[in-house]
Amino acid sequence: MVHGETGSEQTGGALFRFDPGWLYLVSGVLLVGATVLIPAIDDLTQARFGRDRARAVATYHTERLERYSGFIDALDRAEPALLLSLAQTQLNLAPAGKRPLIDISRAGQPSSASVFPALEPVYTPAREPERPRTLLQRSTTSDRPRLWLIALGMMLILIGVLPPTRASGEPAPA
Repeated sequence: MVHGETGSEQTGGALFRFDPGWLYLVSGVLLVGATVLIPAIDDLTQARFGRDRARAVATYHTERLERYSGFIDALDRAEPALLLSLAQTQLNLAPAGKRPLIDISRAGQPSSASVFPALEPVYTPAREPERPRTLLQRSTTSDRPRLWLIALGMMLILIGVLPPTRASGEPAPA
């Protein structure tokens, strides 16, 4: 026992008292936070996928435009190699001393004389993000379980902020 300046007796005790309400408060805040943030992160992931898909399409169109512009510029400059190639493929004319190559990979089918397939760039689509399929993710993105999770989280927060109880023999704080 410790005697104070006034001469009254004080009982020694712990430096602090642990309140279990903090556990309810923290778990409620985490549950409500997860219920709000997981669908938002899911929407953000879908928006980023849409952005990446649009970026891939824009890159494809830009590269395609550059290739076609290069082809037209080569035609305007009258490059001999291009004119010779066009004469061979489009007009079936071969220069003297050269014979045309036959495409043996497609026997029985005539080869295409179009130059446009060679000008087309390769399209690489954006990769669709994989969503984690956990119980928490499914529960927070579905409408009905999400409402129950918010209600449960709010109830835990309410329990956590309630004042602590006293034992019946403890004196009331002054």
